[in-house]
Amino acid sequence: MANKKITYEEISSAKVTDKRNVVISSCSRGGYTIAQQVTVEEGSTETKLFMKGAIRVDSVDGLKALRDAITVAITEAETWDETPADAEIAEND
Repeated sequence: MANKKITYEEISSAKVTDKRNVVISSCSRGGYTIAQQVTVEEGSTETKLFMKGAIRVDSVDGLKALRDAITVAITEAETWDETPADAEIAEND
């Protein structure tokens, strides 16, 4: 019996730095992956490579939990005046 090749279909992506994206894909064997993609420019050619170590999420509920964690992180980060250390010092005063 031949092994069926795993395939991924990109659902969404976000540019997180000048040369890096976060890509969320559905997996042909079920679930989802969250992968880091790097863009390499060589002259006029642009190549996009996926970094090793993608995160596997089993279900839509897992994606929702990740969304909720990111929302909390954004809310917390927006309250910091300059750095996380400054926010921690202010909290302890």
